[in-house]
Amino acid sequence: MKRKMQVNTLAAVCIEEEGMAVAKIRRDKDVPPLLELCDYQAMAPARSGKEQLKGWVKQAQLDRSLCVSLVELDEYSLVMVQAPEVQPEELRAAIRWRIKDLIDFNVDDAVIDVFEVPDTKAGGKNTMVYAVVARAAEVKQRIERLLDAGLNLEVIDIPELALRNIAALLPEDVAGVAMVYIGSDKGLITITRQHTLYLSRRFATGVNALPDTLMQSDDPDMTENWLDGIIVEIQRSLDYYESHFSQPPVSSLVMAPLPRDLPGVAEYISDQLDISTRILDVRTLIDSDQALDVQLQSRCLLAIGAALRQESELL
Repeated sequence: MKRKMQVNTLAAVCIEEEGMAVAKIRRDKDVPPLLELCDYQAMAPARSGKEQLKGWVKQAQLDRSLCVSLVELDEYSLVMVQAPEVQPEELRAAIRWRIKDLIDFNVDDAVIDVFEVPDTKAGGKNTMVYAVVARAAEVKQRIERLLDAGLNLEVIDIPELALRNIAALLPEDVAGVAMVYIGSDKGLITITRQHTLYLSRRFATGVNALPDTLMQSDDPDMTENWLDGIIVEIQRSLDYYESHFSQPPVSSLVMAPLPRDLPGVAEYISDQLDISTRILDVRTLIDSDQALDVQLQSRCLLAIGAALRQESELL
């Protein structure tokens, strides 16, 4: 007998090389989103990992909700291009040929979707769009894996929009806010304003680049040297946003919870960039049925953002 579907809930299952993060959000009218489930499990290899996912889906009753997942940062490109003057139904096909020289594989092997870029200072007819470009075979493999586990997969999304969904709940988003997500080996900066993604930038470093002895060291230069490269990317993002979009400068930066405790990070970034900076605590934005320590928030932040999705946009 088919199980009854849960209404007003969306589950996110995000699989990466190291493990699997899951979040399930319930939305009811006039109350904050409720995080009904948040968990992370280390990934077992090959066949056992497949069975592990199936078991998790069954145990957590994830098959009773619609599901969303994310591609990983290194599995797709996000490029800003000028929108061709074509009918809306022809846009994806036209974009396919416009971006063929901007990717490092054959465009015939790509899956592409598009969403609008907010107005730039250039204005006029130079309407820009973001094109999301991924290898079709990799996306298909991810979809098949999730469907085989029994999930009711609705869409594959991207991390930028997962962060946008979280930023939309921040009080700073009214005037515009930069968010910084630092994962194990890579990171992401987004700038949003009033629920709209304006800009994203990736950087190729994460907390694994820090030595294991960092927490026992009394030398703050070890952290500062690591942070300086990230700060350069943040500054470039802020400068680009201010110069290309018809918006006031961003005055607030919110950092995603870090997987390792690094005291003074927000204060150092704030001093270097002269911008108000704080570390996000997800518990201030949404209600939760369980305790959410910092490490769990860090592991599951993108899954939480994906589960906050309210519209169908991508891939």
